[in-house]
This record gives sequence, structure tokens and C-alpha cells, in this order.
Amino acid sequence: QDLHMRRMFRLPLLLVVVLGQLAGASRRKDRKPVRVIIDTDLSIDCDDVAALCIAHALMDAGEIEILAILHNAGVPQGVGAVSVLNHYYDHDDIPLGAYKGKFGLMFPDMYVGKLMEQFDSPIRNFSQVPDAVEVYRRVLAAQPDNSVAIASIGFMTNLADLLNSKPDNFSDLTGSELIEKKVSRIGVMGGKYPDSWASKIPEWNFGAPGFTKCDYGLTKKSHRCSSSSANFTVENLPKSIPTFFSGFELGKKISTGAKMSTCQPESNPCRAAYIIRQGYNKTRFSWDPETVLVSIFGAMEEYFETHGTEGVNSVDPLTGHNRWISSSEGNEQSYLSAKEGKAGVIADMIDELLCQDPRAHWEMSSPTKLNVKN
Repeated sequence: QDLHMRRMFRLPLLLVVVLGQLAGASRRKDRKPVRVIIDTDLSIDCDDVAALCIAHALMDAGEIEILAILHNAGVPQGVGAVSVLNHYYDHDDIPLGAYKGKFGLMFPDMYVGKLMEQFDSPIRNFSQVPDAVEVYRRVLAAQPDNSVAIASIGFMTNLADLLNSKPDNFSDLTGSELIEKKVSRIGVMGGKYPDSWASKIPEWNFGAPGFTKCDYGLTKKSHRCSSSSANFTVENLPKSIPTFFSGFELGKKISTGAKMSTCQPESNPCRAAYIIRQGYNKTRFSWDPETVLVSIFGAMEEYFETHGTEGVNSVDPLTGHNRWISSSEGNEQSYLSAKEGKAGVIADMIDELLCQDPRAHWEMSSPTKLNVKN
């Protein structure tokens, strides 16, 4: 505790306040860094960038240890853009892995190419990193039991591959057994709650079109890798692992990122990604940043309502539509909504984390006063 207090006194004032809010909401009994694996589809939307940038800020503050970042869409430069962010925060030692299938190759390039042109990084494309499932197994096997939080903020291709994986030189356990032994909770950005069928359009992470055939336990191959992998993962995750689903409707209430246009310099790739994708001083919905916070700090009862604890998520393997259904099997699945008046508070916390300089710059930055809504 003394060590933690000494560390806090060295942090920028803004960050101290935000960390106090998050720590109070998480009700953690200790302040040891949370071990986190982030599984992202960083490619079309820029909220993945914000999610990774706030994770880097939390790692700089000593709140978390990012064990690995994995890319889950077949976009060759996607993991290169992840490396750009790692490089900016001086976190090049974080292990990277990537899904290397064809699903995602047809996605339009909304900002990744330009980001790669503007910024340096040691990794430029997925040929330079191992397969994601290899990194998952190697990293998880090396961790204490029940110690790892996973943030799934994209497609579930990597998690499906992990669940399908067999014992290897990293562990004698299957993928499912490894998750059950090592993972403490999982936060998933995916779906609409309690039911996506009424909206006629499935949520992107569960139902993005791809026209690439994937077979995750189906008798017939689906034309949507997104939906078949989501179905397989949601149905086969160990029931003992607390799994929080953050839906489309939740992230849409939380808009962030515009402040980076004025609080960060041109040398910041997080800022650049938002300006390329959204425009100067423009926000984006925060599906992925709030999911990363939930993955790290838990359901945070001060800010979120938990629903569906006596049910399970059901994802259609062909369309990606989902529905929350009653279940008597006993599981730890639930979905979240923002408490009344708290969406703005969550947005403020995300923005303040996005406005934090990398740790190496702290001595050059002067603390300013934080204005957070109550």
C-alpha cells in the first residue's frame, strides 16, 4: 500500500482523480496491477484505438499490466497500427499476435493505412507476429491461476481458435481448460440487448458480413466468420468465468475522443487516428473503451446496471443476431447498461485518460484541474 501511495504521488493530478473514481467503483480489495489481454479488430472503427490508448495510460499509471494485444481480423496492417500505439507509449515489449485468415481482407481502410504512413513502429504487418492462438496459449500458461482479464473488443475468431486449441508445448491443457484455469473475467463488446432481432440488423462484431467461409463447430460452413465464431465462443466459454457483454446500445450513449484534438499534440497517433477517421474535434461512440474498463475493473456498480444473471446470451451462427434467453444451467453471463446520468461521467473518465501523456512525458507536463460531472 505504501508503494502504491508513493506511485500515486508521482502521477499527474488528472490521472490520480480518474484512478480514484475507477478504483472506488471496482471495489477491488488490493491495488495490484490487473493482468489484461486485449483482443481487438482495430481496422474500420477508431474506438479500438481509444480503447488501446486508455489501456496504455492505465498501464503507465501502474493499474494494469497488458500481457498481450491480439488482432482478430485478417487485415495485414491492423497489428502494425497496434504496434504504432505501443511504440508511442514506449510499450514495444508487449507481445502481439494476429488472426491471419482471409476474413477482414475486404474491409475498407478508414484510417489504418494513413496512420502507418505517418508513424513508425517495429511491427508493420501480421507476417511479423505469431498466430494469435499461439500467443494466447503461451501468455495464459505463464500466469497465476484465476488472474487474467480478457477484453474482447472485436470479432471472436481468436477466442474461438483458442477454445478449439489442443495441448501443446506451452500447456498440457486444452484451450477451454486454460481459460477456465487462468482467466478471472471476460468483457465482450458484441450484440444488442436484450434482443437484436427486433432491429433487423445484427451488431457488427457478431454479424459483420465477410463472405469468407468459416467453420466453428457448424455442420455447414457459414458465410459469416463473425457470427460463427461468436456463436461458438459464447456457447463454449467456461460457465464459471464471469462474462460481461457490452452491447451496441450502451456504447452509443458514451461519446469520446474529440478532446484529443486540443489536449494532445500532432505527434500522438491516438489523436491522429480520430482526426483521420472522424475529423478535427469530433467524437466517436465508445463501445470498446468502456468494454476495456469493465474488463479491467469489473461491472463497476456505481456506473453500470447488471442484467440477465439468470440467463445466457444466444448468438445465431448464420446471421449474428443475438437474444438473451432464460437458463437454469447456472452460469456467470450478464449484460450491462449505464446507470441513469452516468454515461457522461464514464465519457469524462475515458477522455481524461485519452488526454494523458505517455509516462516518459510526465515530468514535462503540468497538472491541471479535473472537471468531472457528478
